[in-house]
Amino acid sequence: MPVRLLTDQTIGKIAAGEVVERPASVVKELLENALDAGAGRVAVAVRGGGTELIEVADDGRGMPPDELPLAILRHATSKLAAFEDLDRLATLGFRGEALPSIAAVSSFSLRSRPPGAAHGTELRIDFGEAGPPRAVAARLGTVATARDLFANVPARRKFLRQLSTESGYIVRAVSAYAAAYPHVAIELSVDDRRVFATDGSGDPVAAAVGVFGPEVGEAALRLETPEAAAAVPGVAVDGWVGAPPLTRSHRQGMVFFVNGRWVQNRPLAFALEEAYHSLLMVGRHPVAVVHVRLDPAAVDVNVHPTKAEVKFLDERAVCRAVQRAAHAALARAPHDALPALRFAPPSAETQRPMPIPPTPWTGPNGTASAPEPPERPHPSGVPILRVLGQVGGSFIIAEGPEGMYLIDQHAAHERVLYEKILGGLRDRGVDRQPLLDPLVVDLAPDELAAYGRSAAELAEVGFEIEPFADGAVAVRAVPALVPAGDLADRLRLILRELAEGGQGDSWLDAVAISTACHTSIRAGQALSLPEMRELVADLERSSQPRACGHGRPTMLHMTRGELERQFSRR
Repeated sequence: MPVRLLTDQTIGKIAAGEVVERPASVVKELLENALDAGAGRVAVAVRGGGTELIEVADDGRGMPPDELPLAILRHATSKLAAFEDLDRLATLGFRGEALPSIAAVSSFSLRSRPPGAAHGTELRIDFGEAGPPRAVAARLGTVATARDLFANVPARRKFLRQLSTESGYIVRAVSAYAAAYPHVAIELSVDDRRVFATDGSGDPVAAAVGVFGPEVGEAALRLETPEAAAAVPGVAVDGWVGAPPLTRSHRQGMVFFVNGRWVQNRPLAFALEEAYHSLLMVGRHPVAVVHVRLDPAAVDVNVHPTKAEVKFLDERAVCRAVQRAAHAALARAPHDALPALRFAPPSAETQRPMPIPPTPWTGPNGTASAPEPPERPHPSGVPILRVLGQVGGSFIIAEGPEGMYLIDQHAAHERVLYEKILGGLRDRGVDRQPLLDPLVVDLAPDELAAYGRSAAELAEVGFEIEPFADGAVAVRAVPALVPAGDLADRLRLILRELAEGGQGDSWLDAVAISTACHTSIRAGQALSLPEMRELVADLERSSQPRACGHGRPTMLHMTRGELERQFSRR
């Protein structure tokens, strides 16, 4: 085949394939244009998963008649004049590719009226063929409408998902911007049904409630740049993160904006999740809207056709700033202001360990019935509990000021041991208990490899282990807090977990978590009443008593009112 020039229509369709990946891409580009135009209100309406109709109406600055034909030309933009302008870019769009790409694969129209104009102007482009502008009646601002998306590119339409799935992508995109731009009133309608609307009041929590629902309003913790000592120079972080009870089974609830631009960035997501370390169950993820603001020259926005990814000059500093801001917000969380997890069947999205009000429980005569005095402070939010007994050899039942509590003895003891190990590491080192005779433990290959990687960290948490014969190690000392039992079996369980990757802020932390888990009291182990009281008292003194090191809940709570309802007393 000889070399030839492609037609303008073919070029337009190919270029559109880079920018317009799916209907949600069109919505995102048009919504960003509305925000760049200074809109205070934006209404988004879609039908048929966005293939039938996409309409974005705003009350922004609008465009005069002579600029409308320019707006649909490739590489025509009002956002920059030279390449060097990318270093100080303050807008969401800049390439001048969005509108011509959308117009190449849809029946597209732009209707706009700037302030001071007596009427508006409309321009129609049918799959790349533009008609003449014409005067129309129009409100201030711009209305962009795309119909029959990909009708002239059947191969692209064939690869779209089900209409409901495509609508879901659109909802996610508009939700992200609505939550991140609280000063703009954004409304979304899908198939003539309003999905949500924000009020544009400027309150980020109010915007989050409008988008995600009232459960977010109770759990949203505002992000603030930490004090100077903990701040990362040149990076500011704001927005909000959800309290630990608010989680999702996926990572789509974590929304990141860099200088106002919605981005997908795995290191940022990882940094945020690390701030929740040991507070969430395995497989659960936080909900957050995080804004990162830094010098435009320190971030490259021109690395992805759809502008979905960015590169940082110092990615570690940005991740560190996000993690510190999230840590500070979680540390400030008012534990007693959050709702408690109940025995009533929770939804999949709220089944999380919750903090418990810090009111000391007192008996009928007004005196404390727990082993510790009631005036003891409870910064963790756990009240003093009165231990009543054990259920199934695994759960401790206790009474507190707000009803009944079930405590998972294994998870509770794991939390206690984990914090004791951390305390020992911070202070003077973990106490060791030498063994009278070395214990020789045969290890599987993966366990032996995990020992080789973790020998230094195991020593720090209190183990004294030496290589022995092939495939075996000799244990000479163990952490003093390890209870009597099958030490060989416990060591294998620790190494097996580490061989599978472990879990923690660092490898030392992963070793500490695994050690606490596999040396703690096990489910099915009968405990005496004094042992249960001691365990519960230790849990009350923990800084994070609601979850074990792996993030599993340590306790459930049933209020007196719920007990009464269960027995039909209400």
